[in-house]
Amino acid sequence: MQRDEKRPEKDEEQILAQALGEIWGPGARLMARWLPDDVYELVLETTSSPEKAWQVALAVMSRVGRILESNAAETRGAVVCAIVGSGAWNMNPALVKVRVTSTAEGVTRLEIRGIAKEGLIRQRAGETAVKRVANLLAGIV
Repeated sequence: MQRDEKRPEKDEEQILAQALGEIWGPGARLMARWLPDDVYELVLETTSSPEKAWQVALAVMSRVGRILESNAAETRGAVVCAIVGSGAWNMNPALVKVRVTSTAEGVTRLEIRGIAKEGLIRQRAGETAVKRVANLLAGIV
C-alpha cells in the first residue's frame, strides 16, 4: 500500500469535474480544476484466473458505483472504471480504476487506483473509495 501524489491525467480530471457538476451544479465543475487531488493506489494478488478476477471486479464496481468503462481485452490488462461515492455521506465522487493482469508466476494482480477532489475539509475520498473496493474484492476473489 502506498500513497501516490501524481497528478491525475487530463481525462480523469474531466471525468471528476463532470461528476462533481452532476452532484453540486455547474459551479463545482468549474472549481474542480483548482481543488487538490487525493490519489491512492493499492495492489491485491490472487490465485484466481484473470477472467474470474475481472468478472468479480466488474460485479463489485457495478454494485458500489456507476461503470464508465469495462474492457476485458486491453493489452496492458483488463480494466474496470467507475465513479464511486466516497467521503461524507458518499457525496464526493471518486474515480476508481481496477486493472487486472496476470504475472509470469501465475498470480493475478488487481491494481486499484482512486482519484478524488478534496475540499477545505480533507476526506481522503480517493483512499476511502480504493479501500472499500479492495475490501469487497478481497472477500470474493
